[in-house]
Amino acid sequence: MEASTFLLDPAKADNLYPALFQCFTIILCGYIAGRLNVVSQTESKGIGTFVGTFALPSLIFLSLARLDFSTVNWTFLLAILLGKGIVFFAVMIVTILVSKPVNLGRAGIFAIFCTQSNDFALGYPIINAIYENTHPEYALFLYLMAPISLAILNPVAFVLMEIKKQRDNAQIVTTSPEGERSSELCKFKLLRQIVKGIALNPVLVMTVLGIIGNIAFKHHLSPYIELLLKVFGDSFSATALFLLGLRMVGQIHRLRGPALLLPCVLIMVKLIVLPVVMRESVSALNAGANDSETSSLSTYAFLYGTIPTAPAVFVFSNLYQLEVDLMASSMVICTFLSAPIMFMSAQVISINKDYAEQMKKFGFHLSIVSLVACVWVITVFIVTKKYKRMPHRLTLCLSVSQLLLAISVIWGGPQSSYTPSWSVLLQQTLCTFSMYSCLLWTSMLSVGLLMLQSRGPCFVVTLWPVLGFVAWGAPAVMAAVLVATRPALQLDAKAVDAIRLCLLVFCITVTTGCLTLYIRFRRRSAQFASLSADVASHSPDESSGLVDNEQPVSNTQSVSHNGCYGAITASPSPAKSANGNGCCSGDPRCESGLVNSTSQDIEDIVDHNKVLLLSRECACPPSQKQRCTGPEPCRYLSELERAAGTLGLLPPETSRGRGGQLLKHTVLIILYSLAMFIGITYTTWRMMQKDESGVFIEIEFLDIAITYGQALIMFVLFGLDPEEMIIPAVRYFKKKWHGADTVVLPSIEDLSFETKHVCDQFIMHHLDRCKEAIAKDTRWRMRTYRAVFRGSCLVRWLISCGLAKDEAEAVAYGRHLLDGRLIAHLNNNHHFTNSPLLYTFK
Repeated sequence: MEASTFLLDPAKADNLYPALFQCFTIILCGYIAGRLNVVSQTESKGIGTFVGTFALPSLIFLSLARLDFSTVNWTFLLAILLGKGIVFFAVMIVTILVSKPVNLGRAGIFAIFCTQSNDFALGYPIINAIYENTHPEYALFLYLMAPISLAILNPVAFVLMEIKKQRDNAQIVTTSPEGERSSELCKFKLLRQIVKGIALNPVLVMTVLGIIGNIAFKHHLSPYIELLLKVFGDSFSATALFLLGLRMVGQIHRLRGPALLLPCVLIMVKLIVLPVVMRESVSALNAGANDSETSSLSTYAFLYGTIPTAPAVFVFSNLYQLEVDLMASSMVICTFLSAPIMFMSAQVISINKDYAEQMKKFGFHLSIVSLVACVWVITVFIVTKKYKRMPHRLTLCLSVSQLLLAISVIWGGPQSSYTPSWSVLLQQTLCTFSMYSCLLWTSMLSVGLLMLQSRGPCFVVTLWPVLGFVAWGAPAVMAAVLVATRPALQLDAKAVDAIRLCLLVFCITVTTGCLTLYIRFRRRSAQFASLSADVASHSPDESSGLVDNEQPVSNTQSVSHNGCYGAITASPSPAKSANGNGCCSGDPRCESGLVNSTSQDIEDIVDHNKVLLLSRECACPPSQKQRCTGPEPCRYLSELERAAGTLGLLPPETSRGRGGQLLKHTVLIILYSLAMFIGITYTTWRMMQKDESGVFIEIEFLDIAITYGQALIMFVLFGLDPEEMIIPAVRYFKKKWHGADTVVLPSIEDLSFETKHVCDQFIMHHLDRCKEAIAKDTRWRMRTYRAVFRGSCLVRWLISCGLAKDEAEAVAYGRHLLDGRLIAHLNNNHHFTNSPLLYTFK
């Protein structure tokens, strides 16, 4: 097929490309001007005042006063309100459920971010460029759709943010008659502020005045008023886009690592979920006079939904001091990610041809790449022995299903036409089975994460055969039923789609529910660990560890009443405690930063003495309490620790405490949940046999890309870590090249003066105290090592004693000690590092 068939008609293309170039070039110019300080922050405030007070109100009034309301489709505006309302309240409810403790202000600002679009600065020029010749009234609809957020939805969020603000200021007091009057005054003040904010909003005021002016002048303004407002209105586009670029300066410097997770989720909701929901709302209400007009309006609603978030969200967050950095950074990323989505959406508007052949080839080629990615991920899991641990064992099963899916698609070939045969039937059956199992394994992985957080890996190990039976057994039964009821030597496509739709709805419900509960458990565990660590830091000698120099399972790990190792989270460890000598004293918190966890919510803990009692209480079950009466470590929990090591639930000594990589699994589940949402939209559209053109092609493309390319997500998350394969391979070849399996140290005569001086000072002043502090008997892999310590424990001791300022200096100090033969690795295979490797004093 010729490449030109993918393009818009020349008239629309000539308008669209310059409009996109114009908008984002002006934004870039504003960013550069702010970065080089050509326009200062004070000057940018003046530009903002001009845009918000003069240019935008003039443009709104002029547009509404000249609009012929007889051409306005009020059903369409109702559908837009319905679509925005669904997303608005869904985001709000999910945020409230996930937040621990409940944060109403965050729920409000997140809901505004996901529904309020940059209608005027960025949306108007692009919408006008696309529909200028065919539907010029569509651009004017923006002035009526903007008040939907500003006057109807946003006030709900403002109420929540005001409540959060009042709670933070401790102004709500209801314990006395005066407090009750104060509470009533506070509620009255809250209501007054909301009404005042709505009444004085320039956009809403000019919207009302524009409608009044339209009625008074019968949409024909006086030339004097029209020309005056036109001058202000014409200046809006350039100044608003330039101001948007100015506000982007310095807003993404804090978004690194885990901090990117929440912005990505919000942006996915804004740019993908909201457009689909609004399009379906318009289609469900039949907003057009006929099917053709409804299809055009639904496409317009989808394109409108891809407009990025308005800069006003940053203003709201700054006003209430809610997630200021997060909102600013998310707004920047959302603006630039919207460009390719809007471009692709605008491109497919006028496409009406059948591209089944091209879609089939795309899926075939993508499956070849996915096959390679699956093989690599499975190899990494096997070589690094991650498959022995949870939740990687579940992830490996998901990767195997993805491998089968890639093989079945490659087996089917790139052609969309085929002759029914037994080979085709077997290929379709394998493809259907693997597709269903990928969906179920995603939901089972979310169940495993939840159980891992709430019950521990021991419970998940006993549960995973059941999860495997569900994730592989149910698809096998479904595929067998499809084969048994086939009309010929091929599966019934409608039946396959119907079962897939039911599975998608079931899996996305289970996945999102388990993910929500998992995040709540994780937040509760992190808060309790932090509070307990603070309490324990005041009395470090009153608590004892479970295992001396314990190896952590993950970055943060606590012991629960339900399993051997429960409540595993991927959040950063809280502050570690030290004893009087600055050593670990056998407390696992020194290795993992954790204390015993309970099932009690952190919000319910108000008594300091109660927290102290909980921190001293052993975490073993009541039936085993008689075994831990003394001050020594609990025998029952020590036995469970050894059992966990035997089962392979504990990472190897060289894992550096990476644990279950739960953050990566969380990202994986979120992305696959988005894939399920797109799959539901595509499958529903296909089963209802709607018009398969325009936006449908974009949805089909996304569904194929995510379904057949889901292994690439796994590859990016689990296959690109250099410490998993590349660095060990380099070390292996270096060892073979040098022909030695031990650390080669310089001779005593060749030691530097600094090394000798460090060793002499350490022997004279610190050696005995250090041995007493950190040398412990440690059991590892069925053996007990006498008087050993971990490298990370020595690093912390050196910092606590003032011999090193930070970890890097402590590692350098430890290397001097190892070169001077004062310490050595247990097997003499490694130099000194800040890791769980075991060392001994010579």
